[in-house]
This record gives sequence, structure tokens and C-alpha cells, in this order.
Amino acid sequence: MLQINALGQHTLERHLSGAVLTNTINRIDDWRLEKKNEWNKAIQALSILEKSHIIKVAEDANSFTWPSLLATKYLEYKTDGNRTRYEDDINTRRSIVSHLVIGELVEGKGRFIPQIINGLWLMMEESTWVSPAHIVVQKSGIGLPDPLDDYIDLGAGRVAADLAMVYLLLGDELNQISPMITKKLKDVLQSRIINPYLARDDFWWMALQSNNMVNNWNIWINTNVLKVALLVEEDASRLKMIIQKLADSADKFIDSYAEDGACEEGPSYWLHAGGELGQMLLWLEDVSDGKVTFKEEHKLFNIGNYILNSHIYRNRYINFADAEAIQVPYPAKIWAYGTLYNDDNLKAYASYLTTLKSPSMSLGTVQDFLMHASIYGELSNHRKDFIAPQFHFYESLGQATMRSLNKKGNLFLATIGSNNGVSHNHNDVGSYMLYLDSTPVLIDVGVGTYTKETFSRNRYTLWNMQSQWHNLPVINGIQQKDGRSYHAEDVEYITNNETAQYRVNVAKAYPKEAAVQSWMRTIKMHAGNNEIRVEEQYQLEEFKKPQSISFISKIKPQLLKDGFFLQVDNGKKVFINFERETVTFSLETKEIEDPRLIKVWGGMLYKMNVLIKSMELRNQVIYKIIAN
Repeated sequence: MLQINALGQHTLERHLSGAVLTNTINRIDDWRLEKKNEWNKAIQALSILEKSHIIKVAEDANSFTWPSLLATKYLEYKTDGNRTRYEDDINTRRSIVSHLVIGELVEGKGRFIPQIINGLWLMMEESTWVSPAHIVVQKSGIGLPDPLDDYIDLGAGRVAADLAMVYLLLGDELNQISPMITKKLKDVLQSRIINPYLARDDFWWMALQSNNMVNNWNIWINTNVLKVALLVEEDASRLKMIIQKLADSADKFIDSYAEDGACEEGPSYWLHAGGELGQMLLWLEDVSDGKVTFKEEHKLFNIGNYILNSHIYRNRYINFADAEAIQVPYPAKIWAYGTLYNDDNLKAYASYLTTLKSPSMSLGTVQDFLMHASIYGELSNHRKDFIAPQFHFYESLGQATMRSLNKKGNLFLATIGSNNGVSHNHNDVGSYMLYLDSTPVLIDVGVGTYTKETFSRNRYTLWNMQSQWHNLPVINGIQQKDGRSYHAEDVEYITNNETAQYRVNVAKAYPKEAAVQSWMRTIKMHAGNNEIRVEEQYQLEEFKKPQSISFISKIKPQLLKDGFFLQVDNGKKVFINFERETVTFSLETKEIEDPRLIKVWGGMLYKMNVLIKSMELRNQVIYKIIAN
């Protein structure tokens, strides 16, 4: 969870002044018509190839047999911790509706309308749009949803925003079949989203009470509520109250960020954090007819730029905490920041990402499709040669990146400092990951399939959350501990021409049982030599067990006399060499069973345990990482 700045910058509240807000609300009907025409025009401007693909997907969906959503499946999260079986059913239903709606928007012949009505009706008849894993916050606790306790979670927000867009874009076509469909659509959006949003301030993600913690839920849900309200709400006074409350709540999210814009939840969560903030800003600028602008808010630009600075190569991203190592972010969410701040490099990065997506148009949700369709031509035709910084540092997270950019092979190293109480935390203070070109060499394993255990008090019994399965020392036989009080100290990053040096003291990330006064890790990249030098300098209070350093890889290490090497698929090698006879080596293997981890790393991981021979309380171990 992110901590809110107690002083508060009131960023949105400052921009949504009384006169601006009043003028915005007064023109809402005209804006809705403009938006409808704009979206329809953008859809018709799509390429023939894109349209053909979209219609083919809709034709397949048109013969779909709708699955029942069983109460017993919903209850599985309570009974055995499984959340995926129900979510698979519900997500299939959502996807089919999206495919049909998008197909109808493209073709416009009405042949998908009957099946769209079936899907919409089923969705509106669902007892809840809230996930089984999220219903735990209701007053009656985990289990089936309480019909007297309306809650808004991530899923409810996403569904509602999609339905609001269907209401605007296909309302006339649906009314030709029966006006009861749009009547019910509007009623269910009021009862499940707008009414509880206005009536309650106790949803934790709003951060409107005494709690001072937020995460991506805040901005993701608030952005979807904004879309619903702007597209559906007809009462001017209620619309004004929603926007004012939303600005108050979303400002708590913005205040939780440092000025450098770093996302402690990682790049994949940026899509639902900073990426959603960009959408909110874009919608507010748009609906105000340009009267609202955020171009002078450099902190917001930094939040948007984080995703570029966390990119490694092609579809590989820094994946500390629960972030995913392989992803292709929605280009439109990055383009939004390029538009908001007239930043051509971000636009080039967004355009580059379209080359990694096949097909390029996202058909997962109606809103994602419309987001992309609105900028399809510009995005496709823009230059794609973006520039990522060779060396970069986020002081607020202790996150440094170094790129050798060497002809022998581009070594990429990323570090993390911070603390062990960040949102989606793993115990990884001081850890690093290493890539050679596009190949992961030393890895952060990341998160497996979400279950009830993932976000429970048993989280750190999961092996991949533990520091021993990160590239970190085990001190006196003790691992790092979870919680904000377990943190990095003395973090420093210095760059000079072709060198970058990162220093971090990880001692305070370990509990007192580790009996360590200081463990200073210094990492220095010499880009010209394609070499990284690492010093592990420590001071113990007492010696209990031999110290060791873990090196995690999906590549099986090959032992040498004073080190080991890892050979990547293209034949290149990365050598990790220690000072002669200071350490010994032992190799562990870990068979991977989790399908989410298998998809990223394959079926086997390797941990090289480097055991330090010295029993001295004060010692230094040096090793070099060399690409050849």
C-alpha cells in the first residue's frame, strides 16, 4: 500500500474549480454527442484488415453458448482459496459481450444485436460484479455477496464503464428491440455504481476516512466511475457531487506518489495505476473543452514516464514485487501522456509497442478498444524509434537501471531499495535482476497465480516471496522480514560517462536475529568493458552461521574454479567470478508447478548458493559479472 502525503497537493481539486466544473456540466449533453460521433468516426477509419479481424471474432462470438455462473464456484474462494475457476467463467462472458459489441460498432448491420442483448441481460442479472476475492470486505465477510451491501471493486468498475459506453453507442439500436434494455442498463449503473459511490465514503480504496493508504484500486475505480458518470448521469447536481468527491479521492492517490513518479507496485500495475490516471486526466481535459489542463504538473508527467524507464527490451519489464516480467502495455495509455504533455518520445514508445501486439487492436473490453480506435491512425503512423535512458534512478524506490549498450551484448541491470512494506511486496530490499540483450540471466521470479494465500497472513510462507529466492544474502542463516520497518539505508546512485554505481545498505531489512550491523552492497557497471563489479561488505554483531549469497536463474549455471557462468540461447555467456578461494558453491533446483510462473520461466529454476568461507565479523566479498 502507498502512504498518502499528509500535507496534500490537491492537484485535481485545484484544476476543477467551481466555474470550470459548472461550465463542464452545463455542456455535458453536447459533449456526449460529440464523443459518440468521434468514436463512430474513429471506428469507421480503421483499416480494412482490422475491421475484417474484428468482424471474424464477433462472428465466432455470435454462436456462443452462455455459461451459468454457479454459486458454488463463487464460494470456492472461501472453501479452498481458488479464485480462478469462477473468474474464468465470468471473464469469458465479459469477453464475448465485448467482441459482439465491438463487431456491431464496426459492421453496423444489427446482426450481432440479439446476442448482445443476451449477454447484457445476463450481466445485468448477475448478483454482483464483484470478484469472490474482493467480496471479503463486505460487512458480512467472505462468501456470497450480500444483497444489502453494495460494494464497488475493480471488476464492478470495469464492467460498469463498458456498459456505460454500450449505453451511449448502441442505445438507439437496443431500443429498437426493446426500450427496457437501456432502461435497465441505466438503472443498474445507478444502483450498483453511482448511488453507492455518492452514499458511501467507507470504501477503503477511496481513502476518505482515517486510513492513509491507497494503491491502484483508488485510481482504477475512480477513473471508471468518472466514465460512468460522464456518460450516463443526467442530474447536474449529482454529476457535480460525483466529480468533486472523485477529485478528493483521486488526489489521495496522486499525493501518495513521490515527485519522481515511481510506481512501487511495478510496471504491470502501472497500467492500472499511472495508466488509469492518464485516462482520467485525458477525460477531464476533454469534457472541459480544454478549460482544464495538466501540462504544468510535472509530477504527473513523471508518473506517466515511469513505464518507459522500467522497460528492458521488447516485451520484458522490470518485475520487482508482483509485477509481471513479460507484458505489452496498452499503447494508448502511454500515448495519453504523450498527448497530455506533448512528449514525442512517449508517443514513439507507444507506437513501438503496437509492433509487439498481434493483433494490434485490443478487443478485451469495449473501453480499451475505443481508447485505441480514437488514436489508431496517429499511433500507427508515428515514428517508433524511442529513446530509453542508459542510466536512471528513482530515489523514492531506490530503483536504479543501468544499460551497457555494448556491441558485445547489452547488459541491463535493475536494482530495488525501498522497504518490505510496499504494495504487492516481496522481501527483496537490495535485490537486482540482470539481462543480456533480451535474455533474463539473474531473475526476480515474481508472483504466481493469485490464491487466497497470496494476500493473507501466510503470504511470506510462499517461496517466491522470500528473500532467499531473490538475488540477496542470507545472513547468519536468516532471511529478510516483511513490513515497512525493514528497509534499505544509505542508498546512493552515481553516474559518470560510461559508469554507474549503486550502493545500498540492506542490514535493516533483516530482523535482529540476523545479528548484522551493516551489509553494504555496491554495484558498479563499466559500460565500455561490458562488466559489472559487485562488492558485498558487511559487519556482523556475531557469527552464527556462514553467510551466503543467492543467485536465481532460469539458466542452469555451469561451475568454474572461482565462479560460474550462464550461457544464453544465442551462445553468449555471462561469467560471475569471485576472488580466488573466498567462497564455495552449491546448486539448488526448483521445479515450477504454477502455470503463471511456467509461462514466464519454464518448468525449472536454479539457485546458486555462494557460501562465504570467512568467519570474521567484518569482511568483504567481491565478484565480477562479465558478458562475453
